Amino acid sequence: MSVIEKIDPRLKFVWCVTLILTALTARNMLMAIGIIALIILTDCAFTQNLKKYKILLPVIVIVASQILVIQLLFCREGQLVWQWGVLSVYSGALPYAALGIFRTAAVTLAAVQFMTWTSAVDVTLMLIAWRVPYRYAMLTVIAARFLPLMKKEYQAISESQSVRGVPSEGIVNKIKNLPLTLMPLLYRAIQHASDIALSMELKGYSRNPQRTFRKQLHLRSWEAISMSVLGLCVAAFIFI
Repeated sequence: MSVIEKIDPRLKFVWCVTLILTALTARNMLMAIGIIALIILTDCAFTQNLKKYKILLPVIVIVASQILVIQLLFCREGQLVWQWGVLSVYSGALPYAALGIFRTAAVTLAAVQFMTWTSAVDVTLMLIAWRVPYRYAMLTVIAARFLPLMKKEYQAISESQSVRGVPSEGIVNKIKNLPLTLMPLLYRAIQHASDIALSMELKGYSRNPQRTFRKQLHLRSWEAISMSVLGLCVAAFIFI
C-alpha cells in the first residue's frame, strides 16, 4: 500500500476543498498558477504519475477557448483596443480570461487528484463516517463499477458496428455513430442496472439499518491537526 493510500480520505477531501476554494478566490494569475504547480508537485511526490492529467488537456483547451471568447465579447474593463461594428475588445479582457482559465484548470486538477488518490471504498467509508446512510454512500462504489462496465459495452457496440461495415475510425465518425450506438448502449445499461438491483435484493441489501465493513477509518492525530490547519488557512484567506 502506497503512502497516499494510507492517508485518511477525510484529510484528502479537505485538501481538495482547500485547493478549490483557494483557486476560486484567487485574486491574480500567479496565485492560480501556484495552486496548479502545488497540485503537480504533490502528485510527483506521492504518486510519480502525471499521465492522468494528459486526457484533461483537450477538455481544458476547449473550456479555455470558450472563456476567452466570452471575455473578449463581453468584458468592458480597461481601454478599447479594437472595434468592428457592435463588437468591441477591451484591454482587460485577456487578463480576466487568463485568470478564469487558470482558475478552471486548478479546480479541475484538484478534483481529478482527489478522485485518483481516493478509492471508491474510502469515499463510501468517509460518507458513512459523516452520518450518510450507507444505502446512499454505497452509490459511489456502484458508480465506480458501473462506469467502466459501460465503457466496455460502448467499445463492444462500436466494434460490432465496425464489423458490419460502419466506419468508426476518428472522432468525426464516432460522433456520427452516436445515434446508432445510443439505443443499444441504453438497453445494455438498463439490463445491467436490473441485474445489479436483483443481485442487491437477493443479498439483502439495506435490510438492516447498520452495515459492517472489512475496513474501518481511523483518523490519526496528525491528520486531525492537518485538517484543522487547512480549514483555518482557507477561512483566513477568504475572510481577511
